[in-house]
Amino acid sequence: MLQTVKDVLRDLYWYKYTYILRAAILQFLLTTVGAYLLSLLFRFILVNSGLPGLTADNVFTFFANPLTLILMPVYLLLLAFLIYVEFSVLAQIITVKEGEFRSVFAGVKEKTRYFFRIVSGWNFLAFVLYLLLSLPILSFFYSSFLLENLYIPKFISGELFKTSSGTYLYYAVNALFIYLYFRFIYTLPLTVTYNQQSFIQNMKRSWQLTKISKIKNLGGLVLVNLALAGSLLLLSLLGIGAAAMLDRSQENLLIESLFLTFVWGFLFTGSLFMKVGSLAYLLSSLNPEKETSIRPPLKRHSLFLFLLMIVIGCLVYVYNSGRVAGADPNKIQILAHRGYVNKGVENSLEALRAAAKAGADYVEMDIIMTKDREFMVSHDDNLKRLTGKNIAISESKAADLIGLKIKQNGFSSRLVTFSTYVEEAKKLGIKLLVELKPSGKEPADYEELFLARLQELGVSQDYKVMSMNLPTMERIETLNPAIETGYVIPLQLGQFTTQAVDFYALEEFSYREALARSAKKEGKEVYVWTINSENEIDSYLQSSVTGIITDYPELVRKEKQRIANEDSYVAYLLRLLNLS
Repeated sequence: MLQTVKDVLRDLYWYKYTYILRAAILQFLLTTVGAYLLSLLFRFILVNSGLPGLTADNVFTFFANPLTLILMPVYLLLLAFLIYVEFSVLAQIITVKEGEFRSVFAGVKEKTRYFFRIVSGWNFLAFVLYLLLSLPILSFFYSSFLLENLYIPKFISGELFKTSSGTYLYYAVNALFIYLYFRFIYTLPLTVTYNQQSFIQNMKRSWQLTKISKIKNLGGLVLVNLALAGSLLLLSLLGIGAAAMLDRSQENLLIESLFLTFVWGFLFTGSLFMKVGSLAYLLSSLNPEKETSIRPPLKRHSLFLFLLMIVIGCLVYVYNSGRVAGADPNKIQILAHRGYVNKGVENSLEALRAAAKAGADYVEMDIIMTKDREFMVSHDDNLKRLTGKNIAISESKAADLIGLKIKQNGFSSRLVTFSTYVEEAKKLGIKLLVELKPSGKEPADYEELFLARLQELGVSQDYKVMSMNLPTMERIETLNPAIETGYVIPLQLGQFTTQAVDFYALEEFSYREALARSAKKEGKEVYVWTINSENEIDSYLQSSVTGIITDYPELVRKEKQRIANEDSYVAYLLRLLNLS
């Protein structure tokens, strides 16, 4: 195992420029042409479904369309084919090394026939299952360029984390997926080596190769990645030192943009080397008798390849200089998610007070209507999670709910009405982002009753209102256009499905910078939820969002100050890597 690790690392060093250039061109083609083809096909499916975008609200309508059921497997097949081409070309790059560049892409017709043969029938479902198993570890080891930004949405994991049983289930499922993925880790390398076996047969072979008696071989995969990570860390420190020496004031736009470009190149090169190194190790461990590579003679690389890399670098530099010049974190609002839940029970008066003290611009909170048409402040209709009692707000009278003891994370409080909550918010001088939670049992004049309550409390023009229920928001917008209305979107693919509201509240899994910029051109605001890690906060503070909905408003405020005051290159890199 150790000898294989040494051989792989030596091979990566000897052929570093070849691997970087060729793998970079492959990634460029996949993330432009390949991603465009996938996007084009998905848009075609949406058009034929009569939908501008796919959301949680219209997912059943989307899949009820017969043409969708036909085309979605075609979409998955195209994705599988592109991933297969990616890894087969990477394997070819590792094999031919300094050979002619066109030889890397030779035999495309043969590869295509081979792919459709090995993934026919049940093998295709096995391939999709293999991709699902890789979700928990896409940020580590090697993954497809097309899947690097894919992960389990936080609106799913976040709901599971609300209960102990859900948390245990989340980690248990992840552990199972990781275990199965590593048992099948040789499947893709076996598939791209043209061994004439079906995908399922390659999965069985991988299962045999990862028995306990042979599992030590995977330790070499870890060692290769650790060695590469250590080398890249040293290079990053050199880059930080150079930038700091050239720009002691930390205010030179040119140096800052160049540094951002360096960081991009650092991360990009690191991901390439880890992908190539991981695949090279797995291929080598499958064929340990293969002769060790001979150090190549110094060779001039293709001028075209270098020019292409320079062009890409220039484009990245232009993007980063625009980002440095246009970034203004102070314009982005802080919205405390259900109050400051680290200081009190969610949606409680204590959490409201803590959020105001932490410097939040708004407090996001939830309301549900009772049987006797009162509004209670709660995220869940059923109160079992916070009270331990199986009580539904929509089926109860307000008098039976007001003052109920609620507990969460060691804190305790009392259930209150919307009116009581608003009065406290007025005293604190903080505005509210009200999320309506219709249970389906509301009266026909539900929206009129809510607007009347806002009018009664004197906050019609001050608060923002949103809901996952689009018809509710469209009706409120029609009844009172002066109120700022928003559509809460847990899942968004494609374009926004409505222009009837004033803003969108996107779950961060669905956020795309281009989508936010497009919305702003239409005069719409975009909020993103729920952003809690320092790395995510830093990223969104330099994006096109209007506001960040977070469980930690104080952390967002401090991160704003840090970006303004601690703008050294070391601090930036640490924030980028989430190590500060």
